[in-house]
Amino acid sequence: MLAFLVSLFTLVVAPTGLVAAPAPAPIVSAAATPVTGGQLDWLGGTWKTDALEMTCEQTKLGVSCSEEGTSAAMKGAKAELAFETGGEKAQLRVAVPSIPPSTFTEVARAGQSVTFEMPTKMGIARLRFTRSGDALKVERGDRERWATSMEYRRG
Repeated sequence: MLAFLVSLFTLVVAPTGLVAAPAPAPIVSAAATPVTGGQLDWLGGTWKTDALEMTCEQTKLGVSCSEEGTSAAMKGAKAELAFETGGEKAQLRVAVPSIPPSTFTEVARAGQSVTFEMPTKMGIARLRFTRSGDALKVERGDRERWATSMEYRRG
C-alpha cells in the first residue's frame, strides 16, 4: 500500500501516465449515492498482499489501519490510515513517513465500497476501497478514471 499511496502522489505529478490504464470502472457520483458517514466495520481485520500486511481495527472514531512491508523489497515500509466516520461524510487520513499527511473526504458509498476524494494542484485524487468476501480491493485514480488497483486477501 505504501508504494500504492506513493503512486497516488505520482498521479498528481504525472497525470499523463493514466493514458495506458485499462478501461475505467464506472464512478458513482456523490449525488447518486447519499453519504451518511456510517460505519466502515467491514474494513476490520488483517489484510495481506505478497508484499504488505495491513491490520485494521475499530476505534471510537471509526477504523484505524496500520500497514507494514513484509517482503524484502518492502521491509521497513509503513503507512497509517485513519477512517473517521463520526461526521456527515467519513474522512480518510493517510500518513506515510517522509510525505506530508493527506486527508480524503468520502464522496460515495454502496454496500461494502467507499470512495474518497482529495483536491490536489492538478485536480482530484481518488481512492476506493471495496470488499468482496475475503478480498479487499484498493483503487487509485482521478476524477476521470481508475489508474491502478491492489487486491488484499483476508489473513
